[in-house]
Amino acid sequence: MTSVCDVELNNLSLKNKAIELTQHLVRFPSITPDDAGSFDYVYQYLKGLGFTCQEVTKHGVRNLIATQTFGQGKTFAFAGHLDVVPAGPTELWTSPPFAGNIISERLYGRGVADMKGGIACFIAAVEGLLSQCNKGKIMLLITCDEEGEAEHGTSCIMDTLNALGTAYLPDYCLVGEPSSKSQLGDTVKIGRRGSLSGHVRVFGQQGHVAYPHNCQNAAHSAIVLSQRLLALEWDNGSITMPGTSLQITQLNSGEFVDNTVPGTTDICFNIRYSSLHSEHSLKQLIKKALRSDDVRFEIEWQRPCAPYFNQANKFVNTLNSAIENTVGIKPILTTDGGTSDGRFIASRHTEVIEFGLRNDNIHQVNESASLSDIGDLAMIYKQVIAAFCVDER
Repeated sequence: MTSVCDVELNNLSLKNKAIELTQHLVRFPSITPDDAGSFDYVYQYLKGLGFTCQEVTKHGVRNLIATQTFGQGKTFAFAGHLDVVPAGPTELWTSPPFAGNIISERLYGRGVADMKGGIACFIAAVEGLLSQCNKGKIMLLITCDEEGEAEHGTSCIMDTLNALGTAYLPDYCLVGEPSSKSQLGDTVKIGRRGSLSGHVRVFGQQGHVAYPHNCQNAAHSAIVLSQRLLALEWDNGSITMPGTSLQITQLNSGEFVDNTVPGTTDICFNIRYSSLHSEHSLKQLIKKALRSDDVRFEIEWQRPCAPYFNQANKFVNTLNSAIENTVGIKPILTTDGGTSDGRFIASRHTEVIEFGLRNDNIHQVNESASLSDIGDLAMIYKQVIAAFCVDER
């Protein structure tokens, strides 16, 4: 019979392991898409735990598929990224950004929250449960290309798995993105809006401003087209998903000369859209809005990201219960924020939700997380893993 002291000792060991692993990972300066040694560290660590590890590399980007089967049952996956954004001005950091130092019960370093801490917590949780796992399969999907273009990362992992067939796809996937806001566990993401960027180049006729009858001002035409884009009416969203919006992100008529009418002007915009739209329907809508007999233009589409959404279900309830058991709060289910690699994984076969550390200082100078949050996240992950891989009957 397990005593209270044994449980407390095991919990302390788990928390210490999660903190230690986070420190190790932070000390690799893995600025996207360079893994800087972090990939080999995780590969060998998981291999040492008995995982079958497969490297999927494309255009120099290293990705990992690690699996371990315990018996009949569902496949539960964790997805994360080892790459981080640049540290910024290092002189402004309280502690060197890749030192992984602990100061006043906080662990500092680039990537602590986004999202090496999440990866470390999951690995620590798995390690603490291996002797008890007796059903299903655990899978880790780790990339080094999330913070950049995300062209050769998780999408390549999923291409590899899809080519093998649906039997190789996870049934459930927890993405360890830092979803929490003011308190660990206050927010769980059950989907994300889609994103689509456009680059419109408007053509005119360059000339001298004193002779406008000899010119066609591309900037004036670009203003007309911009007004059409801004006049589009969008949905207001729902309780679970914010509405669609279009934002013009740049107007550029080239090198400025105050006596020259510009011959070309670029309009750049981004649309964040709800599941009421699709990439195809948005492209058709924008082309129709811009169509004109008086203005010549061409449009290029960039960085399409499809939306995904999961209804609250058994998977979400399992995570929510683990959060309530550990930190005593009931999380809010949202789909706000930017895009994530969850969009590559979510499908009719795979349910995806996102949960991780607080996101209040990610990508900032002095990115950090409290030691208690790291420990609690490992505890939450351990309970979720146990729900899929431990049969206590």
